[in-house]
Amino acid sequence: MDSGSAAKTGDFFYGWDLLYKTVQAEVDKKSDLLIALVHFLLTKHYNFRCVGIGDDKTLPEEEGSELLPDSWNDDDTKYSLRYVHDKMLFLLLGHITEDALLINLMDINTKKVSNICVEPETLVSAVKGGITTLMPTASEIVERYRRELLDPVFTGNSREVTTQTTTAPRPSGSDPDPLRIGEPRRGGSFVPGVFEPRPFGFPDIGRGDLDPLGRGGPGNLFGFPSRPNMGSVPRFDPFSPLNPNRSGQGGINPDHMRPPDWNPDYYM
Repeated sequence: MDSGSAAKTGDFFYGWDLLYKTVQAEVDKKSDLLIALVHFLLTKHYNFRCVGIGDDKTLPEEEGSELLPDSWNDDDTKYSLRYVHDKMLFLLLGHITEDALLINLMDINTKKVSNICVEPETLVSAVKGGITTLMPTASEIVERYRRELLDPVFTGNSREVTTQTTTAPRPSGSDPDPLRIGEPRRGGSFVPGVFEPRPFGFPDIGRGDLDPLGRGGPGNLFGFPSRPNMGSVPRFDPFSPLNPNRSGQGGINPDHMRPPDWNPDYYM
């Protein structure tokens, strides 16, 4: 069973109480417990051994210990712990900020570095008591340590982050003009029975007058229907400009009749 699965079982933290008792008198801040939890994970489940404090990159000859060394939390701004595993040296560094703890794990041989940012005030409820009292979400914290801090360095599964963005491919046959609305083109032609997409969103009514490119059907003036063997006849004004009292259909339009006693001199 791997550490990630074991973290969900009750015996994963077996041995934590013993470790905690050895440092209980030294713990005076919440970030101490988060560092101690990393140490527990490394020594208990990954077979690391601590070889002291500092950031010396020289591989020591000593085998190391499962216990935290003296003065491991004396500095109020940082932590520096050295570990060995299979004759390779690792550095565990912690940097305390105003409201967060940034932890780095570095493989001195491969130069691989991982990091995780945790919030002591959020994750640690107390500095005295059992594991569930100290860190109610200890299992979730351990899972984050394993995934974000250990796996990228210890197992060699470093995560690759890309900043490249990709553009979603345009659907096949779609109209490339973003200003067009209506039925998209399909297979290089318009869908049968569907009007041509409206350019620039103009309505069909009066479209010929509104379209600045002169595309589309008639405007506000009517047109003759097509006649056999004659083709289309240009559109026309149904109201005769020579006689406003007669419509194009030959009938009288009351709306265009002269009012009673009309005299053109009134408008001069």
